[in-house]
Amino acid sequence: MHSAIALSAALVVGLALGLSCGPSVQSIHEGNVRFEHCYRLDLETEAASGHRRACWTTWLERYTYGQSRDRLEYANRRVIAFKSGDAATPQLQVGGEARPDESRQFYLVVPAPTSVHAPPPPIATRVNVPSEPPPEPAPSAAAAPGTPAPGEGCAAACRGAFASCTNVCEGQTTSTACKSCDPDYKKCMQRCFE
Repeated sequence: MHSAIALSAALVVGLALGLSCGPSVQSIHEGNVRFEHCYRLDLETEAASGHRRACWTTWLERYTYGQSRDRLEYANRRVIAFKSGDAATPQLQVGGEARPDESRQFYLVVPAPTSVHAPPPPIATRVNVPSEPPPEPAPSAAAAPGTPAPGEGCAAACRGAFASCTNVCEGQTTSTACKSCDPDYKKCMQRCFE
């Protein structure tokens, strides 16, 4: 009986210690705020390089708990740059010409889940977004240069009939003969490809 109480007490203490490990919300927030402060100093041209270096060094020493790897790598690169004598402010590329690798964008191929309990969608697929219209397809090697496409003669006759119908009906949209130009043309073209 006594060992069961001791075992359950040890289990409760172990559970409490297990849940208390990890970064607290306060420490992550403080690290985020300090990172943004150092980043702002980095972009200010009036800020002394000694202040910027001290800010990044302090952030690396005290505020990295629970921070993402990209922030750690950025801060390390900045401290190394200051140590090597490069005190220039980083340049932001806002607008302007995009680099060639930036023309690719990621799109989710499947719709997002509608339920919190639904499994996550598959990994996004890289899709190249063309910056200019696609080129015209090359003519088929099977077709000879002077050979008309199938139905081309019939389609030309339909276009001619439509043009003569609309020329006669210039300004007359109320007559039944003029109202039938569009439906007659559509029927004619359907017959060409049946």
